[in-house]
Amino acid sequence: MKGKCAALLLLLCLLLAGCGGGNPAPSGTPVKLEYAKLLMIEQHQGYRLVTITDPWKEGAVLCRYALVNRQDGNIAAPDLWEKPARLPEGTIIIHVPLKRLCVSTSVHSALLGRLGAADCISSICEGKYIHDSIIRQRLDHGIIKDVGSGLNPSVEKIVQLQTDGLLMSPFEGASYGLLEKTGIPIIECADYMERSALGRAEWIKFYGMLVGKEFEAEQIFSDIASNYNRLKDMAATRENHPKLIADMMSGNTWFMPGGSSTYGSLYKDAGADFSVVDADVNGTQPLSPEKVLLKAVDADVWIIKYNRPEDYDYVSLSNENHTYEQFAAFKNHHIYGCNTTDVPFYDEAPFRPDLLLGDIISLLYPDLLPNWKRRFYKPLAIN
Repeated sequence: MKGKCAALLLLLCLLLAGCGGGNPAPSGTPVKLEYAKLLMIEQHQGYRLVTITDPWKEGAVLCRYALVNRQDGNIAAPDLWEKPARLPEGTIIIHVPLKRLCVSTSVHSALLGRLGAADCISSICEGKYIHDSIIRQRLDHGIIKDVGSGLNPSVEKIVQLQTDGLLMSPFEGASYGLLEKTGIPIIECADYMERSALGRAEWIKFYGMLVGKEFEAEQIFSDIASNYNRLKDMAATRENHPKLIADMMSGNTWFMPGGSSTYGSLYKDAGADFSVVDADVNGTQPLSPEKVLLKAVDADVWIIKYNRPEDYDYVSLSNENHTYEQFAAFKNHHIYGCNTTDVPFYDEAPFRPDLLLGDIISLLYPDLLPNWKRRFYKPLAIN
């Protein structure tokens, strides 16, 4: 009797293992990632499984991709390619390298240009914001098409261009409407929600896999990490930590990077006292002007980013909001601006955090990097 019960129990377990939503993939070999926390890549036989953690739901998965190599580079008949078995439910199959990408941000189009993969881009959103010279030239010559707003691109144009992948920056609860019905793989670029600057930059390895530039991506990131850590170690030798505030008010709200955001963590790596924001906040933190004044009226350094035809000076900044005059950084002329109309901050800084770190260190501790040529920030003109 006991033997029959044991056999029935074993049969029941086997049946249950074969049921349920989706079959779990067999374990693969992890691809080494030192800093990225939202990204996991496993090498399996014939494909790579990429898992992106949902930054807004603890313990949840945002999306999964199986990167399958194209057979003989054939782009015409993807249905004939062998598909991996036993993939987790909801996994999106992407045949790599991608050949006709639509890229929704200048951040990622510039990154692909840096990887030597500009010819993989067939369309971009909001081309007017493109600074990268290679991408700009291809856009001006019609090789790359502008498909409109990043929030509402032209689905018709994207389909007509035979797009084989969409690079989109997600947000909490994001929905892509008609794009989801096209069958084109939507690749969610959640890199900006990483909690460290090197964590975000390490996503270059994933993007390199998408366009057949893995070796280049590895080399670029290795150099970035080496430069970043060298500069971080230099800043760590200083015991004093100048107080830093960032950005400006919009209406009656002051938006700053949270203490656990990529930029917030970078400012701390530069040796700044960035305690005006909450240490555990990722993304952008909205603050009242009163709170900023209370916590940082004595700030030593103030950095601002803006987009306008003319650079800010102290008079134009004061005319915009007289509250700014109360800050020590204003009175002592220690405000540094980045006019993104001319400076490619969003094209470069996210995936060259070493350059941005050097800029911030040179503002906080001028003697540490006396010969540093700032890439992004310059002093506001004194009238």
